[in-house]
Amino acid sequence: MKRLNLPLVLDTLFAAMCAFLLFFTAIRFYTQSAVIALVFGISASLLFGALGYLYISAKQKKTMLITRDEKQKKLLALHLSLSADDYIKKLLQSCLEGAKIRGKRLILGEQCCFYDFKMQPLTEDDIARVIKYKWEKDKILYCVRLSPEAAVLAENFSIKVIGIDGVYKLLSENKQMPEKFVYEDAKKISFFKKIKLRFSRRLAAPLFWSGAALIALSYITFFPIYYIISGGIMLILASVALIFN
Repeated sequence: MKRLNLPLVLDTLFAAMCAFLLFFTAIRFYTQSAVIALVFGISASLLFGALGYLYISAKQKKTMLITRDEKQKKLLALHLSLSADDYIKKLLQSCLEGAKIRGKRLILGEQCCFYDFKMQPLTEDDIARVIKYKWEKDKILYCVRLSPEAAVLAENFSIKVIGIDGVYKLLSENKQMPEKFVYEDAKKISFFKKIKLRFSRRLAAPLFWSGAALIALSYITFFPIYYIISGGIMLILASVALIFN
């Protein structure tokens, strides 16, 4: 059973309601006829509701595709970072027609193709290793991403860098995307665990001073209950962060 797209339904109804109120009020004001205004109002609500539905639906689909692609890119980046060199070489070779494997590199005509997939952005030291390799012609580096300094260095030495976006496009066009990613079935961190990981002793001082300030404000404001409750919650959280973490 297809799940109800509640945001789409609510946005469509909102657009239809706005159109109805606008046209009904305007037509009734100028014609003094509630019947004519009702007819125009309902017609306008149906028209603008339908147009709104089509526009919002298309926009949602586009957003979902972009989100899905971004998720796939993240999984691919992690997959390649955790994969063995032999697997990566063969994967790239299958996409680069005529490429030959030479050590840890692939040679394609006048191009020497390097790869260095890491979870963290590549540094200037990583680019330096590519620069030091003796090759008179074009150098291409496949990776996840570069640090700003590494990107400048690569550009200065005319090294073409293909990041995860380009790698994803290359594999997709050649139908070589992995059927299953290495880290795809990993357990997701729960909401409460995320809070627990961020809830450290360092939060105790900011929470204490914020709570104390709100409590102090309760003595001079006309609505003290808000400040007492908010300040009390912050003081409790400060105590919890200090004692239990």
